[in-house]
Amino acid sequence: MRALVVVPGGQVEVLQASPLVRTLAAAGPETAVIVACSPAAAEVAGALEGAEGVVALRGLGPGAPPFAWLQAWARLRRMRSDAALVCSTAARARLLAYLAGVPRRLGPAGGASAVLLSDRVRWTRGENRAAVWLRLAGLLGAGAERHRPSLDPGAAADRAARVQIHGSGIADGRLLIALAPGCAHSDLPGTAREATAWAPDRWAHLANQLALRHGAGILFVGAAGDEGAVTAASVDVDAPHADVAGQLDTLATASLLGHCDLVVSGDSPLLHLAAAMGTPTVGLFGPTDGRRRGPYGEEHRVVQALPTRRGGPRGAGLMARIRVEDVLAGIESPL
Repeated sequence: MRALVVVPGGQVEVLQASPLVRTLAAAGPETAVIVACSPAAAEVAGALEGAEGVVALRGLGPGAPPFAWLQAWARLRRMRSDAALVCSTAARARLLAYLAGVPRRLGPAGGASAVLLSDRVRWTRGENRAAVWLRLAGLLGAGAERHRPSLDPGAAADRAARVQIHGSGIADGRLLIALAPGCAHSDLPGTAREATAWAPDRWAHLANQLALRHGAGILFVGAAGDEGAVTAASVDVDAPHADVAGQLDTLATASLLGHCDLVVSGDSPLLHLAAAMGTPTVGLFGPTDGRRRGPYGEEHRVVQALPTRRGGPRGAGLMARIRVEDVLAGIESPL
């Protein structure tokens, strides 16, 4: 059986589809799992455990123009898949699978366009998307579910990560915690991405507290566009720390996060890269819903800022409601 996993969006969505991909691949050697995603997420999709192939389609990216959607339709129609598992409730993604002529089209229920699906699963408000998408595998008769996401960055990425870690001067056996003060890794559009940023002085205070209370060494991580945020956060850090932001590509960054003991970040693919490498995370969420967008699994914590009933900050101002004490509580409270 040729199973096509259709994942609109970016790296966050592709990494949340990892348990589904693993479960389908484990169903038997006769199942070939192909991941269709945006070009921006194709490299990560190719490193997912269980993915036999990747189809990069501009039509699955956010804000894709109509001609890109038509190109995606033509490409998928030529593939002749047996089943399409649509990891979205978006009408455009469902219509794409329908017009591509895929006999079985599976996806989450909800919305008028659900009539385009041949099989549906129910989901509850606030449920993590990875859990919802994982249940799609059961509709195809897949057996034991593989709940943990898994990524293999490769040997070259691991070598590059080890060079950065050992060159940091803090990888001496102490607890190693990665902090991501910037938001350049985010898949969200510009204004929404900026709304997920946490104040630099709070990152600095958190770093100092983690060193004081747990003897941790701090690695500041991020993309090339995060240098300013990391500099602003690290200027007041007295703890042993190193800045590796912008020094590694995506897969090498995943490998580096896999060597850490904990990762703390806002709403970003970094949380999901860490989770796919087996590293616990604490995600800071304000304007976005951490229950749905956060890493899947009990070892991952969400610190969610909620708007007050009357007045108070909303949207971009919500992140200011997250205190350092809230994050420390998320880190230190027992599972």
